[in-house]
Amino acid sequence: MPSHENPTFTTFLSQSNTFIETLTINSIEAQPGLVELTVKTQFLTAKNPDELQVKFRACVSESRLEELRDSITQFLEISQKRDGDTKTS
Repeated sequence: MPSHENPTFTTFLSQSNTFIETLTINSIEAQPGLVELTVKTQFLTAKNPDELQVKFRACVSESRLEELRDSITQFLEISQKRDGDTKTS
């Protein structure tokens, strides 16, 4: 039987010399069609700098994840147009 790994993707939301915040998107094996979104923080100057703290966790359907992607794309398009307008003014 072939092994099917659940894809997991992590990206940095913010990063500095003292603080890291990441977003992880992970499919849920027991719930096909659902994904888990997790925002974690890491304080590099804390007593245990390797400790990750969960700031936010939500389970959403893949279709809602697509809607989120579309909303982010729309936001960026409008934001870039607005920024372009202010640069040429």
